[in-house]
Amino acid sequence: MEDINRGLALFRNTPGAVLIDLRDEEDFAEGHIPGAVNMLPETIREQITAAAQKDTPIFLYCYGGMRSYQAEALLQARGYQRVTSIGGMDRYDGDLEEGVPPSP
Repeated sequence: MEDINRGLALFRNTPGAVLIDLRDEEDFAEGHIPGAVNMLPETIREQITAAAQKDTPIFLYCYGGMRSYQAEALLQARGYQRVTSIGGMDRYDGDLEEGVPPSP
């Protein structure tokens, strides 16, 4: 998915969906999409089991889109069936929430 704003509309209309921000904790704390949880690409393998079942709809984003596409492929290879990369924050035009990352 190329347009993060279109992807977010899909996320908001998908019951039980999880939104994951793959940027570092500092960037996340400075401003993230409301409702997102923060996971690092290096640790998503371990963290994802606390946040989602294999059939949970998962929407991923990062700054420019590359890390979210890589994480999408990684999670699909691990059996997560409903994973979608929605691209990067560089194209997001909505409100931001500031603060410490919530726990998954």
